[in-house]
Amino acid sequence: MKNLPPNVYLQSYLQRAGVRFDVNVVDTVVKKGFGLSFYVFWLLFGVLVYCYSSGNIAVFHDHFYTLSILVAFYQLLYIYRVIRFNRIRKKLRMDSAPITVEAYAIVLFDVKSSSSGKLIKPRSSAVLYKECGSLKPRFFTGAVKRGINHHYYKDQIARVFIDRKNAAIYSVDDDKFYQMASARINRNKRYAIGELSTKLDKVSAASQKRNSDPV
Repeated sequence: MKNLPPNVYLQSYLQRAGVRFDVNVVDTVVKKGFGLSFYVFWLLFGVLVYCYSSGNIAVFHDHFYTLSILVAFYQLLYIYRVIRFNRIRKKLRMDSAPITVEAYAIVLFDVKSSSSGKLIKPRSSAVLYKECGSLKPRFFTGAVKRGINHHYYKDQIARVFIDRKNAAIYSVDDDKFYQMASARINRNKRYAIGELSTKLDKVSAASQKRNSDPV
């Protein structure tokens, strides 16, 4: 993709530059809550209940009970997942020694999975955070959202709470920053995070040079 807004980068581009991170599953599930698919299946469940109570199960032919079981199972699994990740986030945030990070960029997810590496059209994004005060900083993401509808500020500070047994499980808390900044920052004004490191600039320049070299 070309002509991206400032401080917005493709995940594949960051990977080529050596920036690696695990996607924040915990905050993504918690902030999404009960999404559209949950309510669609809930509506379908209501239709099934109505058909059963009115004696119109013949509408579904011989698939009524099978469909009812699948819909009920999906709803229960969805509820369990949301409750489970809420509990995980609550437990993580009880850690008294979180990692301090700062806003780094917005990442567009154009890589299907870390195993396949297949590139796709990016439909979701997240704020990318960089560990502060480390020569080999780690990177984390905020909750993943559709599109690029993120509000971020220059020098935004956040805290990351990591599962000590599995570093891929973590939660990012930037609420404290917004509380401290609300008195002095106009929330309607967007600030740039700041340019990526020189390393990324070199990768971009090298890529452009390869594209311009004659075959």
